[in-house]
Amino acid sequence: MKWNAEPHRRGNGQQEIQVSILVKEMQVTFASDSETWINQFKDRLRAIPRKNCFSAEFGYTASAIDLRTLEVWKVKANGDNNYKMFTVTLIGKNDSDRL
Repeated sequence: MKWNAEPHRRGNGQQEIQVSILVKEMQVTFASDSETWINQFKDRLRAIPRKNCFSAEFGYTASAIDLRTLEVWKVKANGDNNYKMFTVTLIGKNDSDRL
């Protein structure tokens, strides 16, 4: 399936650049809905090396808007969303699949 990643904001840190690359790589994936995409994203985040004492899997999150749209966020140390990095949308599915 093909996904469109619309960028919103990206920092210059090494980990953020790697997360941005990961999102761009995941524009073509077997995920057929946002929940499957998010699960694949979480699995692949674990492979990104730690920077300082922060692990990428705790510094970034993805949340589903509906079955074909999700957002990727940079997360603060306390777990709150800091800023939106990407809006990712499934290309070519019917709008009848929305929640």
